[in-house]
Amino acid sequence: MEVSRDRRRLVLGCSAIVAMWLSGCGARGIIRHDLAGSGQTGPRRVLVVPADFVITEITFGKTEERVVAAERRAARTLVEQVRELSEKDKSFEVVTLESLEADERETLLQHRALFATMVSQMLQVKEGAVDVWSDKARYFDYTLGAGMADIARERQIDTAIFVVGRDKVRSMSRKVLDTLNAVLPLGESLSSQPAAVVTGVVDLRSGDVLMFDADTATRKSLTNDADVRAMGETVLSDFRWALKARKG
Repeated sequence: MEVSRDRRRLVLGCSAIVAMWLSGCGARGIIRHDLAGSGQTGPRRVLVVPADFVITEITFGKTEERVVAAERRAARTLVEQVRELSEKDKSFEVVTLESLEADERETLLQHRALFATMVSQMLQVKEGAVDVWSDKARYFDYTLGAGMADIARERQIDTAIFVVGRDKVRSMSRKVLDTLNAVLPLGESLSSQPAAVVTGVVDLRSGDVLMFDADTATRKSLTNDADVRAMGETVLSDFRWALKARKG
């Protein structure tokens, strides 16, 4: 399907930029002022959109192949992590994408792709990479638009969590060759690139991005469940903090 291919290209391009910009990112992200206040009503029903991970494996011959099974497993791990947070915190209910109708699911996935296209700019704001945007974080006003408002109203969902990420790993044969290349002048060594995970907490009615954070790790991989959970812990830290703050 042409739309699906276009969406995938957008995510791939955006994820490549993520890998470039994420070096040195801290755990704390950007929190919209109207989410950070205490004593307000926090999210009650949170829709967890499955993470859109792109994991590629570099083979012995330097070709790259998608690791679809690992992508799906990593996405399930993130959904389960938010569900566990819900059960522990008792302050919100998790709504899964699978519980929605087909047209609703498609709308959410389209907005996930839109979020992915905005990631590179939000990362620059987060890291203060552009001088003329030095004050942008103070009035962080990014939005996905009101295209999900009907779903929010009909399903009584107030918040959605979007996650995108990218990882490039080496096959076992490639690792063996790179090990040899490290000690013998046999040619180029292809080390794996840092894994990157980006999350956005979005108001479903307005589409406003309420919270944004990112994490990268050179020694972690999205093919490892423990690593996925560790990175998920980092990018969800502000969300947990906001929930506690709003309890007063």
